[in-house]
Amino acid sequence: MIGELAERHLNPKAKSRVLDLLEADRMADNQRSGRRTLGEVANWADEIKDTDWGKRRGSWHYDDVPLCGSAEYAKYCRNGRCASAQLARQIEILGNERARPGQRNEALKWVVHLVGDIHQPLHAANRGDRGGNRVQVSFFGERDNPPYGALNLHAVWDVNMVRRLIADRGGESAIVSAPVAARDRSAWERGSIADWVDESHRIAEETVYALLPVTASCSNKIVDVVALDRTYYAKAAPVIEIQIRKAGVRLARVLNETLGQ
Repeated sequence: MIGELAERHLNPKAKSRVLDLLEADRMADNQRSGRRTLGEVANWADEIKDTDWGKRRGSWHYDDVPLCGSAEYAKYCRNGRCASAQLARQIEILGNERARPGQRNEALKWVVHLVGDIHQPLHAANRGDRGGNRVQVSFFGERDNPPYGALNLHAVWDVNMVRRLIADRGGESAIVSAPVAARDRSAWERGSIADWVDESHRIAEETVYALLPVTASCSNKIVDVVALDRTYYAKAAPVIEIQIRKAGVRLARVLNETLGQ
């Protein structure tokens, strides 16, 4: 959805260069993918996670900014191995016309994916629980999370609430095609990568954890299964939708600046 949203806001030059970069796109096994849109390549960075090469880049998908204690960048992003640092690096490669086409193609796919990742609040926060991965939950009574075992807070924000939001809105196309007001677009385009991570971090603190139906403090670890139902979802869903739409607009800004000048 973020990729498709971004394509709606690309200028003609950026749109043409994206098509050029995706012309010979390849999948994780190096076979031609036939993918020609930002939406189609958006999950490539997750598809490579099971390869040795992808496993070594696992930390690129998040900024573990502590919700408790010091938030020193050098500690949670050692040697640039976090989403914000890699996003900046991949943007630089994408804009380097001397780089090999294959490098720029992969950089484009990383940029699409990482802009999305940093807008998921639990990819920008850690309360000593691996970004919510250690907080066991049920969602409308469901506990299973195949093929990954039991459902956790991170997975609910990554997948389950997004799926329910899509169903409630009448499909992905309804979210993607909804108009973005000029005032909103102008406001959302502002800021830096660090600003966008900070915004997601605040949402994690003020929404993801604050709305849990249990006490969640730095001194009180969540050990029981937390039941998330309609009350939690009703407050979280609008936040998720706005984050998706912001990410699409911001991805377009990045690509227009990098490829559309």
